[in-house]
Amino acid sequence: MFDTNTESALNPHFIFNSMNAIRYTIFEDQEKASELLSELAQLLRYKLADGKAHTDVLEELTYVKQYLNLEALRLEERLISTVTFNNVSKHNPLSHSLLLPLVEKICHEKDIYSVQENTLTIVCSEHNKCVTFTLELTQKPGVKPGEINFDTELNLIKSSVATTIAQTLTKNSYKMELTLNYDH
Repeated sequence: MFDTNTESALNPHFIFNSMNAIRYTIFEDQEKASELLSELAQLLRYKLADGKAHTDVLEELTYVKQYLNLEALRLEERLISTVTFNNVSKHNPLSHSLLLPLVEKICHEKDIYSVQENTLTIVCSEHNKCVTFTLELTQKPGVKPGEINFDTELNLIKSSVATTIAQTLTKNSYKMELTLNYDH
């Protein structure tokens, strides 16, 4: 949804492709199309939030779900995603729109658009003043090789939050685990 060009906040391809997918859904299921159009509007409002520097993990995960719902509509049966959170409180500040660009970057870098089967599982949990965000992508026939550079995205995090990121890659899966330590 986001362009790496700093002068452009939104990737028009995501918007146009989502709107086109919603257009076709109107003929099959008007209620679902209305819900998805509402999700797209909320997602765009969130991303364009003028002057909003921070959010919380739960709010961010809500928008990650909306993004993945729209991508699942575009990709039809080629993307199955789940987002769960365990014991995550609203008291954990997060740079506005941090997790969403990470998910979007993984989707593009691992090219979910040209793969037959994508299963994306996101789990966010909190333990001892640490929030761990784990994303696992399983693809068939296989995952595009290589780690992803998240330096640009992670530079947005406040210096009061220590971060660690780990990536694991196998033939059919990619796993990224981001830990935010609020006790730093």
